[in-house]
Amino acid sequence: MTKFLYTALALCIASVSYGQKGTTILEFDGGVSMPLGNWGKTSTASSLQTLNGTKSDDHGYANTSGFFSADGAWFFSKYFGIGGMFKYGTYNLKGVDSLSQGYEESFDVDTTRTYVTNYKVWSIMPGLYFNMPLMSKLSLTANALIGIASAKTPQIYVNIEDGGVTDPPVIQYSASKVAFAVDLGLGFRYYIIRCLSVNLKADYFYTKPDFTINNTQRYTNTGREVSSYNQPLESINFSAGLAYTIWRKHKKT
Repeated sequence: MTKFLYTALALCIASVSYGQKGTTILEFDGGVSMPLGNWGKTSTASSLQTLNGTKSDDHGYANTSGFFSADGAWFFSKYFGIGGMFKYGTYNLKGVDSLSQGYEESFDVDTTRTYVTNYKVWSIMPGLYFNMPLMSKLSLTANALIGIASAKTPQIYVNIEDGGVTDPPVIQYSASKVAFAVDLGLGFRYYIIRCLSVNLKADYFYTKPDFTINNTQRYTNTGREVSSYNQPLESINFSAGLAYTIWRKHKKT
């Protein structure tokens, strides 16, 4: 995995190092990421309630959040280039009230208060870039990238109070994992001036880390307890940004 990371970094650097041989585009974007599938779903309090034994939960509770990305691509032909992208995003949790109520009803206590952190996902992916002029200042862009993603799950801390007494908390600890990732994007680039352009694009991101999650021991063996999470972390992303183009210099004859 480390060797793959070094290779990906080398490809990203190459997009700049060999810019003098062909057109190079450096791009910086930010936008909104919308989690898909089970990762972006929540469970109801009643579905989390148990009276005997614990219950796992495939839903990830990831909320729509922001992200940042940086691309560098060297175009070896009129339409195609190679390069790489670095992307980083954080995802807050939604449906926390349902989590609290589910724990409260399962533990049969007076009050539970649930405190959570967020998901953190970064990726580095080399691959193929496409740029096709549509008009004098407008181009259609696309990318197909494959690389690695590092994801970190949130910590879920459940404070328990019953009969005026604070019981030991239930904690689902954060877990980290590195896995292969894919990104497919499509967008438009509009040149303000020869070297500077604005970009609008949408992309699909996919990775599937297999998390092993530690939990504190609980005195009541009921309620939601997630010891592993093996669901795709996939999202649709919409972004806008700026790109700087280093044009190839043609020799005089």
